Amino acid sequence: MASRFWAGGSDTDEDEEKKTTSEEESTDDSSSSDSDTEKKGPSKFMVGSSDSDSDDDKRVVRSAKDRRFDELKGTCEEMRNKLNINDWGTVQSLFDKLNKQMEKTLKAADSLGAPRVYIKMLVELEDRLYATLANKELTKKMSPTNAKALNTMRQRLRKHNPAYAEQMEKFRANPESEEEPDSEDEESDEEDEAESGAEGEEEEDGFEKIKSAKEKKKDKLLTMDPKEITYEMVNKKLQEIVLSRGKKGIDRQDQVEMLSYLATVAKGPYQKVEVLVHVVSALFDINPSMSSHMAPPLWRRCVGVLFEVLQLLADNPYIVMDEHFEGNEDRTEEPEAGVDVKVWGNVVAFVERLDDEHFKSLQVIDPHTHQYLDRLKDEPLFLALAQKVSDHLARTGDTKSLARVALRRIEHFYYKTDAVYDAMRKLALQQKEAANVVQEEAENGDEIPDEEEEVAISKEAVVVTVPADFTLSESCMELMNQLAVTIYKHGDERTRARAMLCSIFAQAIRDEFYTARDMMLMSHLQDNVQHMDISTQILYNRTMAQLGLCAFRAGLISESLFALGELCGSGRVKELLAQGMSMSRYQDKTPEQEKLERRRQMPFHMHINLELLESTHLICAMLQEVPVLATSGMEKRKPLSKTFRRLLENHDKQTFTGPPENVRDHVMAATQALMRGNWRKAYDYLASVSSWSLLPNKTEVLDMMKAKLQECGLRTYLLSYGSFYRSLSQEQLCKMFDLPDKQVHSVVSKMMMDEHLSGSWDQPTSTIVMHAQNPTRLQALAEDFADRAGALVDLNERALTLRTGGLRGEDDDAGPRGGYQDGNYSGQRSGRGQGRGRGRGPMLGGLSGYDGGGRGGRGGRGGRRGGFNSSGFSVFGGGDARFQGGLRQKSQAMQFERMTNLGRVADRRQ
Repeated sequence: MASRFWAGGSDTDEDEEKKTTSEEESTDDSSSSDSDTEKKGPSKFMVGSSDSDSDDDKRVVRSAKDRRFDELKGTCEEMRNKLNINDWGTVQSLFDKLNKQMEKTLKAADSLGAPRVYIKMLVELEDRLYATLANKELTKKMSPTNAKALNTMRQRLRKHNPAYAEQMEKFRANPESEEEPDSEDEESDEEDEAESGAEGEEEEDGFEKIKSAKEKKKDKLLTMDPKEITYEMVNKKLQEIVLSRGKKGIDRQDQVEMLSYLATVAKGPYQKVEVLVHVVSALFDINPSMSSHMAPPLWRRCVGVLFEVLQLLADNPYIVMDEHFEGNEDRTEEPEAGVDVKVWGNVVAFVERLDDEHFKSLQVIDPHTHQYLDRLKDEPLFLALAQKVSDHLARTGDTKSLARVALRRIEHFYYKTDAVYDAMRKLALQQKEAANVVQEEAENGDEIPDEEEEVAISKEAVVVTVPADFTLSESCMELMNQLAVTIYKHGDERTRARAMLCSIFAQAIRDEFYTARDMMLMSHLQDNVQHMDISTQILYNRTMAQLGLCAFRAGLISESLFALGELCGSGRVKELLAQGMSMSRYQDKTPEQEKLERRRQMPFHMHINLELLESTHLICAMLQEVPVLATSGMEKRKPLSKTFRRLLENHDKQTFTGPPENVRDHVMAATQALMRGNWRKAYDYLASVSSWSLLPNKTEVLDMMKAKLQECGLRTYLLSYGSFYRSLSQEQLCKMFDLPDKQVHSVVSKMMMDEHLSGSWDQPTSTIVMHAQNPTRLQALAEDFADRAGALVDLNERALTLRTGGLRGEDDDAGPRGGYQDGNYSGQRSGRGQGRGRGRGPMLGGLSGYDGGGRGGRGGRGGRRGGFNSSGFSVFGGGDARFQGGLRQKSQAMQFERMTNLGRVADRRQ
């Protein structure tokens, strides 16, 4: 049995081998049989043919090779489809299948070289593989199985592709040649297969003829002599391109090139303007998505086309641009010069779209690269275009559109300091000089070499520079004021509001605090900003932040805290300033909301440093809150900054506090030192914050902060430790806080006038004599109320003892209920008429709170604990003690006492 099993196994292997060989030799076997005896195989379909048997044999061999070649091409197409969807698991299996088919194709073709289709597939596969590996975001989103297949493909290509390295290099050098040159080379080696090769060439030539016919039909106008092209031909071709816009399968790049050529052969300025306007629209169509930005070369080329349009409109004022004009399709000739004609287009919309595209590109580009700096250099180009558009609108009298363009211009200036503005002016001058050099080279006959389309576009974009007649005002504020006046006259409500905020922002960064504050108060924008659009609210928040920073640089601490308090206390500074996304666990945002929020983000060069903003807010809060905390034993005030109080409480709760690391730690450490009067240590903590290096006047700001810390330290020290002194020397205070005599005298005198410090000046000795603090009116009234309450309780007790059977021998020893004990008026609970304790002396230190309570109608209720402590500084917290039946008991006791006295008098008389 075993021998049969092994024999059967060998037989099956031999059968499989025979099957594989029989498939390859089936065509030869079938061709050798007669067509009359057997009607099977390919010979069945060759019956009735006029060709010879040898010709039939050759055709059958050709079909077998073609079948292998078609299978190879089909697998390549399937691999391309899977590459487009990044299905690398399927690509891996198809790659194995492709290699097996490649071996069969080489056997069938008896060739040693790989077909061009196979080489092309290897090149595409290698390029797509390395492009996918370079895209980190895409690889992170892949499933583990797909990522594993991607890495496997990379390793297999490293081992497989070196064998075809030379052929791949040749293909990369000349990728536009025919796809199947190998098959034709093989056919040329055998003269017997010439007819079949001719037939295949006829089909291929037929396809090539159709393709070339289409190209000739497309390029018919390009091949004609420009002198032979008529106005009607250009107009017809223009309408054809306009009608094909937006359709599927249309190459937008070809449309741009065709329209650009039509502009060169246009017959007159009117037709040229009409064509150039459509060139701008076609350039915008290349990037129709709002989520992505236009490529910088296309952007520059679009600006160059608009420069040409504006120049034609300036030279031919009879051409009027109207966006509601539908166009004259039936026009067959150029209109006469001087007759007003309309052309479709909206230059203002084009300028706004270019501004938006420039803004979006700055949002996406990495700000730490040279590409970002190169993109910033395009700003003078846009400003030159906006100025030319403003001049055109001023000539045509379109004041409403003029205000819109003026707002776009002012939004490029408001955040620039004088130094940045001067640098931009120098850049514009350099670009003008470069434009003159390029113009001279063009006049000398230098030509640009022919390259691919994208390279040509980039070359043209480099040529587009600032026009020679573009000038920027020497003063940025002068230019902004001119633009703001135009907006205030002709703009709508939103435009005027944004122009006002831009002007306030510009004044604030130039340290004109009072001017900026007055403009903000007069505009009343703070009352209506919540009803404005989100971009205007972001601009308002940015303006308030700069206003607060300006107040701090000017030494106005309370004004700075007022401006920054609401913004920094919200906990969403990044989101409010549009400088980042706030990821909150309790807030879920839809993808649409996140996309809209990302579109509103400010570019990096327009950011306000958040660390500087936070340090300014906390330092201002510290300088305002520390004196209040020093007087908390005497008066309780509402916190000026809840954020600062919360951070200070959390810092005090920490068991161990290490050295400060961030801004908050530095401010909290400075606060602890300042509360002890150590202003030098507090200044060292604050001066070590790294954000001060962002200020141009760093030394002046640090000197101002040092003076504020000295003054705040003096006030805090007097409020905290003044009660422990009988007198303080002015000279000693000057040495402790490094302040001049006049400033110390001024600060202390102001504290005395505000009743924060109980003392007076001794002018001959220049000392501060501390006074014992007298109780306030509220404290005096509370003390009087406590005395009266104690007397009333004592009277009630006496009346009760008389009713119940006399004083029982306690008249001499017992003091009044709740009497004077150990220097404090001890509040006893009045209950059911039983008094406790004996009075033993006058009040020495103060009055402790009377706690009225108990049950029944005879006692007092509800008095809160409070009163004066030994030093008399604590707040009297006593409430209104309500005595139920107190007055009634007093009157009853007085009547009872009178009756008792009358009885005693009667007994004596008897």
